[in-house]
Amino acid sequence: MMPSNIFAALEKLGLSPQKRALHIQFSQPALNADVFLQRIEGEHQLNDGLHAELICLSTNAQIPLKQFIGAQVAVDQVTDQGQLFRSSGIITAAAQGQSDGSLTLYKLTLEDPTALWHKRRNSRVFMNKSVREVSEILFKEWQNKSPLFAASLTLDLTGLTQELDVRPFIMQSNETDYDFLTRLWRSEGINWLIDEAQLQVVHSSSPLQAQKLRLIDDNSQYSALNRRSIRFHRSSATEQLDSITQLIAQRSLQPTAVHLQRWQSDSLSQEEGAGSVQSKHQHSHNQDNASLSLEQAWQISPAWMQDLNGEDQATASSNNQLDKLNQNLSHYHDLQSKYFSAHSTVRDAQVGYWFELNEHPEIDQHSAADKEFLITGKQFYNQNNLPKDLNQQINQLLSQSHWHSHFSFQHEQHPDERQGNTLTLQRRNIRTVPEYHPLQHRPAAHPQRARVVGPAGESIHVDEWGRIKVRFLFTRSDDHQHDGGAGSNDNDTDSAWVDVLTPWAGEGYGARFLPRINEIVVIDFFDGNIDRPFVVGRLHEAERSPTRFDTLGQLPDTKKLSGIRSQEIEGSGFNQLRFDDTPKQISAQLQSSHGATQLNLGNLSHPKVSAESDGRGEGFELRTDQWGAVRAGEGLLISTHPQAQAEGNHLDASEAKSQIESSLNNTQALSEVAKNQQTDPLEVLENLQSFIETLANDDPAKADAFKSAIMVLAAPNSIALSSQQDVHLSADGQISHSAGESINLSTQQSLIAHASQKLSLFAAQDGARLYAGKGKVEIQAQGDGADLIARKGVQIISTEDAVYITSPTEINLTAGGSQIKINGSGIFPTTGGKFEVKAGQHLFKSGASVPSFIPMLPKLGGYNITFDARDRETNEILAFTDYVLISESGQMHYGKTDAAGKTKTIYSSQPENYTLQVLKDIPVMDFSSDEENK
Repeated sequence: MMPSNIFAALEKLGLSPQKRALHIQFSQPALNADVFLQRIEGEHQLNDGLHAELICLSTNAQIPLKQFIGAQVAVDQVTDQGQLFRSSGIITAAAQGQSDGSLTLYKLTLEDPTALWHKRRNSRVFMNKSVREVSEILFKEWQNKSPLFAASLTLDLTGLTQELDVRPFIMQSNETDYDFLTRLWRSEGINWLIDEAQLQVVHSSSPLQAQKLRLIDDNSQYSALNRRSIRFHRSSATEQLDSITQLIAQRSLQPTAVHLQRWQSDSLSQEEGAGSVQSKHQHSHNQDNASLSLEQAWQISPAWMQDLNGEDQATASSNNQLDKLNQNLSHYHDLQSKYFSAHSTVRDAQVGYWFELNEHPEIDQHSAADKEFLITGKQFYNQNNLPKDLNQQINQLLSQSHWHSHFSFQHEQHPDERQGNTLTLQRRNIRTVPEYHPLQHRPAAHPQRARVVGPAGESIHVDEWGRIKVRFLFTRSDDHQHDGGAGSNDNDTDSAWVDVLTPWAGEGYGARFLPRINEIVVIDFFDGNIDRPFVVGRLHEAERSPTRFDTLGQLPDTKKLSGIRSQEIEGSGFNQLRFDDTPKQISAQLQSSHGATQLNLGNLSHPKVSAESDGRGEGFELRTDQWGAVRAGEGLLISTHPQAQAEGNHLDASEAKSQIESSLNNTQALSEVAKNQQTDPLEVLENLQSFIETLANDDPAKADAFKSAIMVLAAPNSIALSSQQDVHLSADGQISHSAGESINLSTQQSLIAHASQKLSLFAAQDGARLYAGKGKVEIQAQGDGADLIARKGVQIISTEDAVYITSPTEINLTAGGSQIKINGSGIFPTTGGKFEVKAGQHLFKSGASVPSFIPMLPKLGGYNITFDARDRETNEILAFTDYVLISESGQMHYGKTDAAGKTKTIYSSQPENYTLQVLKDIPVMDFSSDEENK
């Protein structure tokens, strides 16, 4: 009967611990007593890790497999020098094989602790961190969350010799922690190596120690094997020391040049770094690298963009990143172009260590540096030296379990060899970097949602470029405690600045619709790079309803409306551009809710709550509840003359011009009649002619345009000017009223007309009439005489009272050569004919003086001033120049000089000083005066 303890059974067979080639130690003491390691085979790679298969024996067929899972294990191999070479890890898989009643097989999978990273997948973000910092953060999290990991692995960063860039934004997206970290290391040219805390131990029962994860960026950081040198020697059963028995050099053609380019947004240019960089490695003796012309030209992801003010402390993107990546890609091609494969019996050959190869007939011809080799990979096998019968029993169980391995093939080829390995070697002076394919070593990137975030109290948070901050919806608070919650705080710490796609972006012009805080945006990624997000649009979902024009209606009822509506920040107001494509109600509207200010165009209708609404009219409407202004610096035409389908020029004022010309002709004819009648002709005719010329188009090939800033108001029918209060009509020049028929003036109170010079009225046909229904009619010439002349009779009639003719000096009545003179000396009739007096009674009394009332007439104030405006330096006349006249009392009079540089005349009843100021940057001579009639 087989003893219950496997080791007791082996002791009976003479296999004491001192005679074993392999030893195994579990972190669970129960397993150490039940499980014996028969053989190990596996592989260990730089930039990969350790993976091994253990075939174990036990007399216990009832060991629960879950007892193996997660156990720490150390495998010690006895070396040619009698030392114990340790390989450790954790058990990640276990299988129970066949049992023959005495022995049971167990197959265990041994891996380094980074295998645990494959089992956790996550999505998270990091801001303003280097790859080194991200590595430390994740490693510390694993140590805190996983006691097994903490006991199994430590992080060694002493192999990092270069300063790593601080990246503004890094995202892990549905990646395992292993894929995430290794892609970061690859991108920086950082190698990762699983190493032992102690490669050689004194005893197989030496305590288990955590392995080391070493990050290395330079070949100088690799250590030499303890034996330092290995000799080349054919394998022999009588050989005392392990050696390399075969060395095979392998070479393959690789790219001979690398060219990188990317978009650099802060310079608006395609950045190329050093351009096409030729490999320094000679790939062929037959062709040089340039003639081979095997270039790999990469268009890689755009450069990252840090905060424009440098507040994030991120490394500024520059050619340095391109040059570094170019070098790393070139180094990898050099690595692949030549490497060595060695068959060896050296049991303590460890990946990530170098040695000197001696006694090789070809290698010995090289320099010392070319004889030093770095071990980058190792495939190995070893087995315990069991008795032949027991080996046959085990092999039978293996066959029944269908467990076949690389070891079985090796053992058949070399039955005398119980252990061996195949080493992948690279000369130590060749720079070692991990493989990095910019398009493959990254996660798949797909559009995803994010929420716009910003500082508390803000509604819009952007930088100078209009970039925004977002919170990616997958972020969890627990994953971001390392940085104060940045990434899951719902504020501006949750991301780096993110570009916002816009349909139009020019230099200071384009379309601008900035996402607002709490809006849901859609994120995509430049070049499919998960670390280069940008906003492509926004979504209406759930309670965030689609655009409601006029804040009314909802889809699908208002589906025929389209356009844009904004929302007042921290208010209820809005602006909108609305297009209504409802049949028979097609219209467009530009609106601001402030003051209900609107420009409505087309077939106008009331705001729609449903598919249709009541009409409001046709055409256009410009309206507001508040103030309005229409300004046109070159001229303005307001016309109701039709212009069907907008086929004419927009300043076509030909109808108005024709009408004014016709009116001018009539006015000129009447003015000539007045002139012939020795009264005053109209003074406005020349100005009116000039106005008409302003409307004329001198070049038919060009669109109509006014020659000066005039306003034309024209209508084929009537024009009404109405006000419930006052109407003010003012002109610095002349005002011309002309009508083909009558000009009618009517007022419910007084009609008052003032002229600073003269008042001249002329009626050519039907006479002139002046009536006062009530009150007196007064005509005064306050500064001179008055003439009343008629071709025919003149009547002065009072129908109910006396007629008074009064003079303080003298009255003369003259007719037909006779005269009556009345003055202070008396009454003196004079006639050459008969003097006939008829009266019922003649009375002649003594003389007496008659008092008379002579009204006191006011004296017209005689103060006025007109300026001549000239340049103070050149004395040049300043014609048609804007000015302001300022009195010493503060009154201001604005105007424009005429062709002679003269201002308008200012009148005053009192003497007062005035100052002239020209309204542009020209020095001007100032004039002032207080002289009467100046």
